[in-house]
Amino acid sequence: MHFAGGSATAECRADGSVFLVSWSPADGYQFDEDVERGPAPVARLEAEPTADDADDLTYEITCGADGPRAQRVADTDD
Repeated sequence: MHFAGGSATAECRADGSVFLVSWSPADGYQFDEDVERGPAPVARLEAEPTADDADDLTYEITCGADGPRAQRVADTDD
């Protein structure tokens, strides 16, 4: 799946959990070391811009009927 900040490959497990297989940042981004890859009901990753004036992009990945999906959520880092 592709999203602003990068892309990720995720798999949905038989129990409904998601597992991040791999992830890659887009140009101008890097991924935070605190990736929560699962398997779990929700996996998380954060794309951090290399420029200081841009916001972090935090995503939650879940499994739905059509497979894994990424949704941007509010950044919870303080």
